[in-house]
Amino acid sequence: MKIAGIDLAAKEKNPTGLALMDGRRVKCLTLYTNLQIFSQIIEFQPSIVAIDAPLTLNVNRYADKYLRKYGAMSLKIPSMMELARRGLEVKEYLEGKGYKVIEVFPTATAKILGFYSKDKMDMLSYFQEFEIEGGKNKHEVDALIAAYTGWLYALDKYRKIDGVVIPEENL
Repeated sequence: MKIAGIDLAAKEKNPTGLALMDGRRVKCLTLYTNLQIFSQIIEFQPSIVAIDAPLTLNVNRYADKYLRKYGAMSLKIPSMMELARRGLEVKEYLEGKGYKVIEVFPTATAKILGFYSKDKMDMLSYFQEFEIEGGKNKHEVDALIAAYTGWLYALDKYRKIDGVVIPEENL
């Protein structure tokens, strides 16, 4: 099963992490532009694309209130709204190409599953059963966790909070 995880930056000049998960093999990359992201996704052909970015412009959604306990920020913050706009652009393009796109929140995944660390690189140890190429910065690690959340979604081991996919408790 092929899953892509994207830790999307609000601006194309900032680094975006991409993880391409094929079974237990994962390739992590740092990209910048939407064109670079789209090119990698189209070449990889995943069944699910899990994006760490708000995929709505609704500033009053329940998910943001619920996920605040895991560190989610409100869309009322201008930089988060900018991220949401880019997230929607990426989502709409990929869905237009036939990809299944879901919104995920890697910090919530890591906290729910009990492997969260403030030092993102420490969280790589959770994935010892995976063969990881890359994973050299916090964006790639978040993209890996996004892809893993997408994998749990594919295995039906998830719940949705107002459209945001997070793992089931007690996995």
